[in-house]
Amino acid sequence: MAMRTDAAPLPQGMEAISETAPVDFIATAAATPRQRTLALGVVAVSAVVFAALIPLAKIKLAQLPAFIPAYESALLITDLVTAVLLLGQFMKLRSRAMLALAAGYLFDALIMIPHALSFPGGFGPAGVIGGGNQTTVWLYALWHAGFPLFVIAYAFLKNETRPLAAAMTQPLALAAAAFVCVVVGAMIVAVTQFHDELPPLLVNGAYSPTYVFLLGATWCLSIAAVALLWWRGLRSVLDVWVAVVMSVWIFDIGLSAVFNAARYDLGFYAGRFYGLLAASFVLVVVLLENSGLFSRIAETAEALKGQTAQLKGTVRDTLARQAEIESQLRQAQKMEAIGNLTGGMAHDFNNLLAIVIGNLDMLVNRRKDDGDVQELGNEARDAALQGADLTRRLLAFARRQPLEPQQVNLNDLISNHAQLLRRLLGAQIEVKLHLSAGVWPAIIDPTQLEAAITNLAANARDAMSGRGTLTIATGNRQLDEDYAASHPEVTAGDYALIEVTDSGTGIPPEVLARIFEPFFTTKEVGKGSGLGLSMVYGFMKQSKGHVSVYSEPGVGTTFRLYLPRSGGSAAEAVAAPVAADLRGNGEIVLAVEDVAPLRRVVVRQLTDLGYRVVEAEDAVSALAALARGPVDILFTDVILAGGQTGFDLARTARQKWPNLKVVFTSGFPDTKLNTGSGPMTNGGKLLGKPFRKEDLAKALAAVLGRG
Repeated sequence: MAMRTDAAPLPQGMEAISETAPVDFIATAAATPRQRTLALGVVAVSAVVFAALIPLAKIKLAQLPAFIPAYESALLITDLVTAVLLLGQFMKLRSRAMLALAAGYLFDALIMIPHALSFPGGFGPAGVIGGGNQTTVWLYALWHAGFPLFVIAYAFLKNETRPLAAAMTQPLALAAAAFVCVVVGAMIVAVTQFHDELPPLLVNGAYSPTYVFLLGATWCLSIAAVALLWWRGLRSVLDVWVAVVMSVWIFDIGLSAVFNAARYDLGFYAGRFYGLLAASFVLVVVLLENSGLFSRIAETAEALKGQTAQLKGTVRDTLARQAEIESQLRQAQKMEAIGNLTGGMAHDFNNLLAIVIGNLDMLVNRRKDDGDVQELGNEARDAALQGADLTRRLLAFARRQPLEPQQVNLNDLISNHAQLLRRLLGAQIEVKLHLSAGVWPAIIDPTQLEAAITNLAANARDAMSGRGTLTIATGNRQLDEDYAASHPEVTAGDYALIEVTDSGTGIPPEVLARIFEPFFTTKEVGKGSGLGLSMVYGFMKQSKGHVSVYSEPGVGTTFRLYLPRSGGSAAEAVAAPVAADLRGNGEIVLAVEDVAPLRRVVVRQLTDLGYRVVEAEDAVSALAALARGPVDILFTDVILAGGQTGFDLARTARQKWPNLKVVFTSGFPDTKLNTGSGPMTNGGKLLGKPFRKEDLAKALAAVLGRG
């Protein structure tokens, strides 16, 4: 490890303290050549031993259940004492960097308590803090990812030129401790109370893609901490040994999590030895420093009397401020609940955008002869539409969009989509279509099917390095009981088939088995997310279809999409909904919306489209309106005031008026229409907010059978 010595001078505040103090602290004392050589030697020996242990890391050793409690007890004491000693130096030096490092060691000490209590076989067969079989490994990942962040903060802050005001040291020390406690407490709650919502890190004893990502991120953070310490200058004794700590920390992660195979193998034990070794370096240096200080206590006793009196006053002040710090802690805990408001905020924001877009649409349409209105209105409407798209991108997680399956003519859809594919793939890739004349119509969401084909085509382009042939074929297949028996996710029956074949490099067998796993990719970093094929797989499964793949290295790859056959004829299927006339013919629409401005916008849009409108603000008034007279279409928001949802309203209304057409609207991006059955959803339509008048017209025409 190269030691940079051309660092900037120590912060002015620290130098001033050093000039008046009888001795330097390790944070201010310049590292001697001997100390640098010793530190470099420790890192070199650790690296050599680490490299020698890598091939042996997976050797299984005896299982010692008492090892973890003993090891983490020693580590807890070491880190806790180190945190207290560093905090003491912070109180003297008033350095933000010292506070960050002390908080890091306190975090390290506190997080290992729940880790030890959750470890299987340590204090109980399955731990004693609850959670599940992923709790321990999640705590390990959070523990080893958290400490480097504090070291990075130390590296950024250590060259600051002004110390904190003396009056700020005690409040900041307590605030830092409270912050660490809150963070650790939140992690414990997350991995125990919300264990089932967290992605698994170990699956059948193997690392999941999520865990591989976390380990990679943790290692990168540790390496970044070492690099940043070097870049900022390893001038003081503390700088040098913190860099050593982080270097050995990297070896700890490597042996105990990256290169080993399971618990209680050689890597498991050796990695934890590295962890204990890393934790002890700064403590040993601080204790040696304190030993030197104690040897001079007799000479400086008189000088320390005034500092002792000041320390006593500090303790009294700390106790007096404890109530204030506790109040701040309770406030910080309340702030954690803000995250739970995201869904509601998305709904409300989409309602606001619906009002803005609806009114702007009507303004622009009614003032077509006013150039300023056209220019300003269109710009404002475009901005509002971009805001709606941004909301969907932020909150439609994992692209959980409602499917709208319909009868689709696959040949027409592929013929129309081929033009887009040719532009996407480029002139060097030839796109061939082999479309069977008698292919069965399929029940599928056409938009999502086009997205799936696009994903496969993009993967094929990369496999062919931008040059080759992509062939898309259609046909009919019957999957029998034998095939279904060997593929548990498949239901035997008739399927329309789409084959996407490339002339690329093919997929090796060891990769082929994992291609549908989320986040699994063989592409370079930044070249692929590993989500494309997993999205195709999820879409096909959600659509009650099936996807298979056949590949030969050096020859190419074929993906087969089996789509559920429709009961209708191919002539009846369409590639996309087409409406000859989207306007109403005087039909009566009951508009149910609890936001009054948005309800007024909807009423104006419906009136402009040629419908007669009845208004209601909640489910109770809507049912009363239905009872008063005939209604052709119920148009209702999913979220309503009064405790009943739009789904509840539709269910009740359909029981009394079975022929009632229903269109739902919602500001939540992940609202799904197919969450139930019966009168609530049959024949219904879902329209996401914010929507344009054209979208509303298409939805109403669709339920009336005109779209």
